[in-house]
Amino acid sequence: MPPIQLIADNWQKALPALAVLGAAACLAAFAGDPTGERAMFAALLVVYMLHQTEEHLWPGGFRQFANRYVFRSGDANWPVDIDGVALVNIGYVWLPIALAIAWPETFRWLGLGWIGLTLVNAISHIATSVRFHVYNPGLVTSIILFLPFTIWAFAQEVGAGRLTGGEVAMLVVAGVLLHIPVAALFVVPFRRGHHAAA
Repeated sequence: MPPIQLIADNWQKALPALAVLGAAACLAAFAGDPTGERAMFAALLVVYMLHQTEEHLWPGGFRQFANRYVFRSGDANWPVDIDGVALVNIGYVWLPIALAIAWPETFRWLGLGWIGLTLVNAISHIATSVRFHVYNPGLVTSIILFLPFTIWAFAQEVGAGRLTGGEVAMLVVAGVLLHIPVAALFVVPFRRGHHAAA
C-alpha cells in the first residue's frame, strides 16, 4: 500500500496522542503568554484534533453520516470518501493552522480566518443536527469546545485591541466562504454522478 494511502486510511488513529502532545507543547511553549495569537493558533489545532477525534475515531462515523443524511447517496464512502476526508482534515485544517503557529506574523490573517472557519463549522454541526433531528459526529465538541473557544478567541482579540468588531464580522464571513472549497470537493462529483467505484 502506498504511504499516502496508508496515511489516508489511518491518520485518525493518531489523533488522541497528537492532541495530548499538542496540549503539553502548548502549556510548555506558551505558559508566559497564554493569550497571545501564537498560543491561540496552537490551541486551535489541539481543539480541532479533539473535534476530529469525535468525527472520525470515537464515536466516529461523520463520513457515513454525511453520505446518508446530507447526500443520501446510499453509499457510506461516496461522495464523502476516505481520501477526501483525509485531505480536508490534514491539508485544509492542520496545514494552515500550522503555518499560522510557525509564522504568526506572516500568516496572522490565515490563522484568524481559520478561527472564523471553526466557528462556522460549529454552527453547521448544530444546524445539521437540528435539521435531521439526530446526533452527527462532531456535535458534542462543536458545542463544548468550538463555540466557547472561538467566541473567547474573538473576544480576546477585540479586548486586546488586535481586532475590531467589523474585522470579526469579516472573519466570520470568511469562515463561511472557506467552507465552499470543502463542500465543492464532494458536491461537484456528486452532482456530476462521478462515483469513485464506477
